[in-house]
Amino acid sequence: MPTGRSFTKLWPALILAVAVSMLSWSGLIWRVDNIFYDAFISKTGQRADGSIIIVAIDEKSLAELGRWPWPRELHAELLERIRDLDVRGVAIDVLFSDPDRYQPESDRQFAAAIRRHGRVVLPVGVSPSEPGGPPIELMPIPALSAAAAGLGHIGTDVDPDGVVRGAYLYAGLGDAHWPILALAMYQLWSGSDSQVAPLGLRNRDRSTGGLAEWRRDAYVRIPFVASGAGFKQVSYVDVLRGRVQPDLLRGRWLLVGATAAGMGDYLLTPLSFRNAPASGVEYHATLLNMLLQRSAIVPLRGWPQLLLAMALVVLPFLLQVGLSSRWRWWTIPTLAAMLTLALSAGLMWWAQRWFAPAATLIVHLIVLIVLGLLRLRKSQRLAHSDPLTRLANRRLFDIVLQREVTAARRSERPVALLMVDVDFFKSYNDTYGHKAGDQLLREVATLMSAHVRRPRDLAARYGGDELAAILPDTALQQACKIADTIVRSVADQAIPHASSKVATHATVTIGVATLSNAATDSHSSLLDRADAALYEAKQNGRNGYAAATSPGD
Repeated sequence: MPTGRSFTKLWPALILAVAVSMLSWSGLIWRVDNIFYDAFISKTGQRADGSIIIVAIDEKSLAELGRWPWPRELHAELLERIRDLDVRGVAIDVLFSDPDRYQPESDRQFAAAIRRHGRVVLPVGVSPSEPGGPPIELMPIPALSAAAAGLGHIGTDVDPDGVVRGAYLYAGLGDAHWPILALAMYQLWSGSDSQVAPLGLRNRDRSTGGLAEWRRDAYVRIPFVASGAGFKQVSYVDVLRGRVQPDLLRGRWLLVGATAAGMGDYLLTPLSFRNAPASGVEYHATLLNMLLQRSAIVPLRGWPQLLLAMALVVLPFLLQVGLSSRWRWWTIPTLAAMLTLALSAGLMWWAQRWFAPAATLIVHLIVLIVLGLLRLRKSQRLAHSDPLTRLANRRLFDIVLQREVTAARRSERPVALLMVDVDFFKSYNDTYGHKAGDQLLREVATLMSAHVRRPRDLAARYGGDELAAILPDTALQQACKIADTIVRSVADQAIPHASSKVATHATVTIGVATLSNAATDSHSSLLDRADAALYEAKQNGRNGYAAATSPGD
């Protein structure tokens, strides 16, 4: 059965477990977690798949083809240009939710080109029906929707700090039924959405929600491509005019979208502090790259996240409790914090799982601070403590006596001083040995501490076999009663002292002095009077006390 001592050791571990749980569930430390995530993701070394080509609607294309929007017959011409190159798929990151009112024939040409190509995926957007109103799906016009080989949503998930770190692989109005644009391309090539199961991205919620609700599911974090390892880009106009070698496009994934300044969305990513913000088409290329390399990062949530965080806090604490005192107080918490960071980074880099480390690290930091303060308090206590008697040492005695005398003079309140001497202590040492002498001093110190116990009282070892007690707000009569009690308590212990000249047992002699409203008195004069009283008590036969009063008494 667990003992009370076992529970005493375990309750701090329980507090740490509760603390890390509250931090994990609170959602208050997401910024800290994202700092670590951004640092780790920049070190993943993710590289762009060479089979992904961005067909960029860039400044060069706008200069040659004119201002946007272009007639849709140009998109039809582009698809005809690449139709025989056996590309794996084409995603056009441009919304075609409204018909071309000026050239209706171009919509039919574009739809026919999409149908002939057979591997074109078009986007589905979402937008509020009116400011503050319910969302609506922005579908391609019916002719284009019917001709497309697949449709995919182009919604982005932006964190509260404005940075895009992940994506919902499925979304839709009322039900998360649309795959994201890159996933729609991937499924078209693989022939089934079951191909993404090994990536751990399934677990979609097919339950029907409100028809006016944009539902999202299957959230993953994106391993963004490292700096200097970006995707290959070709200009839209160069492909259209046949200025790109066919072999560069043959058998590739083509993503068509805007990269020109002022067109489309530009997204901040964890790598944006090194690179420029990513365009929408680059974002979808990154998602496709993630699917091809099966490198999606799945966050740990709920109980897996919580249990791992608790284990990384509680187990190191229990280990530290079991280790010998020669281990430095900061060793285990520091090693545990380093292990937490290493585990979080390792899970991301090699297991594609994201463990948020902030809650665990904050608790370890708190433990370090608390242990540091306790060690500082202990070291201060040891610096002012006599190692033999556990009473205050001479240094602290001098500080407190001067402080209390100054306070007594200012407040016109009394302060008493007891000087305690163990009778014939040298003879005791000679008779019983120094070890026994040390034990006698410890017992006398314990007895004295039992009667000098108010918050401001101080019992101290003055030097050698002399002890002392400072008693603030204590008049002479009260101090004499305490001195008499200490003398009797030591005598009652009947500690054998064969070489004593006053008794067969150990005894003490005490000198008592007080400071009462004496403007000219100081701590040194109080010490002199207490010492003189001690000398008088010895002259009177020891095993008792004598009192010396201040001039004011």
